[in-house]
Amino acid sequence: MMELSQATRNGIDMPLVGFGTYQLSIDQAEFCVKEALKAGFRHIDSAEGYNNEEGTGKGIKAAGVSRDEIFVTTKLFPGYKQWGAPEKTYEQTIETLKNQLKQLQLDYVDLYLIHAPLSELRLEQWNALVALKKSGLTRHIGVSNYNEETIKEILDAGLAQPEANQVEFHPMCAQIDLTRYMQKHAIAPIAYSSLAPLSTWRMEAGQGGEVLAEKKAESQLVIKEVASKLKVSEAKLLLRWGLQHGYCVLTRSTKPERIRENLQVFDFKIPDHDMECLNRLNQNQAFAWAANGLNPMEVAPPIK
Repeated sequence: MMELSQATRNGIDMPLVGFGTYQLSIDQAEFCVKEALKAGFRHIDSAEGYNNEEGTGKGIKAAGVSRDEIFVTTKLFPGYKQWGAPEKTYEQTIETLKNQLKQLQLDYVDLYLIHAPLSELRLEQWNALVALKKSGLTRHIGVSNYNEETIKEILDAGLAQPEANQVEFHPMCAQIDLTRYMQKHAIAPIAYSSLAPLSTWRMEAGQGGEVLAEKKAESQLVIKEVASKLKVSEAKLLLRWGLQHGYCVLTRSTKPERIRENLQVFDFKIPDHDMECLNRLNQNQAFAWAANGLNPMEVAPPIK
């Protein structure tokens, strides 16, 4: 378990708390990203697949924060045959980031990720990310939703190691072996859907939070009890749990007061006993992609 000192960034200079833009409209992304940066966030997490990078770019510009103070992550949607989405070639991967940079109104991003190992061409796509880093269009490169096996594919091919891996991570989906593997190989772990165990997570119409909701009831009682004992919100408790496991955590809200509150996770510590109570909730249960009918860490097709 990681001890958090005053450090607020990880090994690739990424702020440990980031603001995510998933399921925001273009207009919401513009407003919320601006609010997040005004509140003190310095890490914005975006993706081609969120279809809102134009708004994210406008929000970054409107906030008036110096570019070199902001860490911007975005992701390549690799394509997925089962959804009828063409798989991107090397050249298309290069062009995709160039187009994303236009939408974001940026000269470079700080971290570019392959969103999931959904394509047979993922080694070709990884080669393109290596080239994009060399060209300066991204400072760091990594993956998302990759397990040990799909990370090893990259290493076995003799290619540059991913610098980060963004995965679903919370007490009910603790990724124990993968976390250990990433620590061993100095791959920065990034958590998304940290708040998935909560009954309030993704509960607006069409967001899919109701899928598998029945699996959470028991865990919610424990989370509520620990949060109450420590006098913090359940959201702050879950974010802090991720931080104490060495992860960068991402938050998302459309409410300015909640945006500000989610950044305040460095002013308390979860005691070891309570960390263990939360650790015991692990079921290796993923929720984030359940509404799509798949777990992206388990569907990698054979590589070409």
